Amino acid sequence: MAEDIKERLVAATERLLRAGRDADGLTTREIAAEAGASAGLVNYHFGSKDALVAAAAERIFKGFAPRWERVAEAAVRAGARASESASVAGYPERAALEAGKAELSALLKDMADVVEATESNSEFMVRRELLEGELDSSRVLAATLRSLLPKGTDERTLRWAAFFIAAPLQLLFLRRATLEAWTGTDLKDRGERDAVFDLVIDGILASVAAKAG
Repeated sequence: MAEDIKERLVAATERLLRAGRDADGLTTREIAAEAGASAGLVNYHFGSKDALVAAAAERIFKGFAPRWERVAEAAVRAGARASESASVAGYPERAALEAGKAELSALLKDMADVVEATESNSEFMVRRELLEGELDSSRVLAATLRSLLPKGTDERTLRWAAFFIAAPLQLLFLRRATLEAWTGTDLKDRGERDAVFDLVIDGILASVAAKAG
């Protein structure tokens, strides 16, 4: 019974976040009503609304797992097609990189939407990873980059690429006020946020690919 109620609360919060509701604007009563439960059960099972939102956000992030595989698949398919249709040296690797990069960029931008929608709780998770030594994002990214980057890319360079993509993009959300004050960039604006992501992702991957080539 208790687990059923907890599941309903997490699922309800996830639905509200996916519908575009801002985490800070959500109320305990609203979440409880969506779940068909009493508001007191939020604190009873999770301790606070923020802890419940964090649990829902974590589930949303886990839901992106299949898309990491799609990044690798896009790179492999593009490389295979290029090998069949062109004899120019290096062309299949460039095709794989561009296809994989496009898929990766779309994935990271969509994940950023979740960070933005659950700003206060996502910032806590980002801060923990950046400052307390956990590198889950970089490890997942490194595994994906193996299918994108040229075969001559050594392991340390690959890990550099993963770290220097993941860490700066995470840092954006911790230093958003500084970024906006200095550059006028509003990370709440999807278009402006995407432009920053493109700059970081394109710059790192192009540099690493050139080094390996």
